[in-house]
This record gives sequence, C-alpha cells and structure tokens, in this order.
Amino acid sequence: MMFRLCVSFAVFCVLCCKFSVLSYPQGAPVRTESCINLQPIHMDPLTNQQVPNQQGTTRPYRILVSQQQYQTCTSNQQCGLQPLQVSIQGQGGLFRGFIVQARTPNGGSRSWGQFIPLQTGDSKVIQCQNGLTLTHTANNDKNIVRFAWIPEPGMREQVQFVATVVQNLRTIYPGVYSAQLRPVGVSAIRVFNNAPFKTAGIISFVTSVIAILL
Repeated sequence: MMFRLCVSFAVFCVLCCKFSVLSYPQGAPVRTESCINLQPIHMDPLTNQQVPNQQGTTRPYRILVSQQQYQTCTSNQQCGLQPLQVSIQGQGGLFRGFIVQARTPNGGSRSWGQFIPLQTGDSKVIQCQNGLTLTHTANNDKNIVRFAWIPEPGMREQVQFVATVVQNLRTIYPGVYSAQLRPVGVSAIRVFNNAPFKTAGIISFVTSVIAILL
C-alpha cells in the first residue's frame, strides 16, 4: 500500500513539473513563432517535442480600448502625454497567458507603438524583431490585464490590437482583436505640409496668365 502511494506521488510530481515547463510562466519567448505568428510554444520535457496548440472554437476574451483614436505626435515626450488605456478581459472565463501587439488592419506583421504595463507582476514588454510586444510574466489564472499604449513619433497608421490568449496548457485563442484606432491631427498636418506646394502652384499659374496678357 505504501509503495503504491509513493509511486502515485512520484507520478504526480512528474506531471506537475511537466506542466510547469509547458506553460512558459515568464511569458512568450522572443522567437518567430511567438513574435510574428503570435503562437505560444509549449515543449514536452520528456520527449523534447513541441506540443501542438489546440485552438478554441469560440472567443471568450476581448480587448477593450479607452478610445478609438490616438493623437499624432513628433517626439517621445509628446507621445507620452496622452496614453490609451487598454485591457484584455475574459468574458466568463479565466486565462493564463497572452501575447499582444498593435498592428495595421491590412495584415502587416509590424508591431507599432510602445506598451506600458499597469499592473505589477502581470505583464512585461519584450523586444521582438517586428516591434515592441506585451506578454504575461506569470501563468496564474487571471480575468483581466490592463496596460497603456502610446504611439511612435511620426506615426500615422491606423492600428488595432491583436492578441493570442492562452486559456490553459493545451487551448489557445488566436485572433482576439480590439476596435481599430485612427490617428487624429493627420489632415491638419498634411494640409500644412502641402501648403507651400499649393501656393507655389498658384503663383506659377498667375505668373503665366500675366505673361499671356502682356
């Protein structure tokens, strides 16, 4: 009887160790699969083989933004004056991990802007080859993660947040999107920048008319 209890306890310990390794408790690694494809990488320590991700059929998670626009800026100091508040939330379900980027809706892989974690111990910023990225720091169950986002200097692109949420060690939910964010102040800047060219054209036209009349 004692032998069976010891064996059962040993198996339990092995399984616990296995699952703890699979969960990447300190966040997504800086690799192409995670940074570009937004796919978690879980390895089986016993076989050293990658465990395939199983995608959920529904998406019990959402990304909420404080507003659907951002102010264009020309310096890091100016960009940091009006950060957007963002949150990843479970709709009746918990999650353990995530990776999120700000991308253009046309399908580009570049991650735009800068992320600022707002909850101590929940998230961290990593430098991916395609831009700054936010991921979890602990694989505990969570219902919400809050962070701030600011645009880059000179940025004019329309973007939206896209995330992959890890529900548990085997089930992930890719393609969790926020509303699209549009830049404000672009039209005024463009008109201002194009004004000298328009003025030059008008002056040239008037000069030509005067030459003809003379």
